[in-house]
Amino acid sequence: MLHKVEWTAAMVLAALAGAAAQTACTYSPRSEAPAGALAPDFGLFFLDEGSSAKLAYGQANSDNVGLMLQCAKGSRTVEVSDMVRTVPAPTLALASEGKRTEVKVEAKEGLAVGRAPASAPALAGFRRSGRMEVSYAGLRYAVAARPAEKASVERFFNACEGRA
Repeated sequence: MLHKVEWTAAMVLAALAGAAAQTACTYSPRSEAPAGALAPDFGLFFLDEGSSAKLAYGQANSDNVGLMLQCAKGSRTVEVSDMVRTVPAPTLALASEGKRTEVKVEAKEGLAVGRAPASAPALAGFRRSGRMEVSYAGLRYAVAARPAEKASVERFFNACEGRA
């Protein structure tokens, strides 16, 4: 859905930076920023593209993205994309609020791409809390919305449900 070559290059750079910086991360619900974030200046950014919506975890004003959530508005289905590591894995795991969702993925143009219902347990937890841990092919990292970014998370899920 809406993948572009520049996203692939950006995700490669983000994954390499994250992999070089850490091999495992922890999720601390008490901290403002997650332990194990791919980069300290990463954030969540909502993009309305008319008939679709995106929520990117990456650097502001760049194509340096670690995780991409996309949906066709009203579809109630989220496409999850992450960078393929050296050995592709069959699933990408999302965890939030003690709930885990395994997303079956396939490699496409250097990305691990899969789909999950917007109501999947980990995505629902992410929507409520703004926090989620991502695990794929041996790399784990945490995503945490800063207070100002929580509105972007809600806007994304509202768009996926056709409420935007």
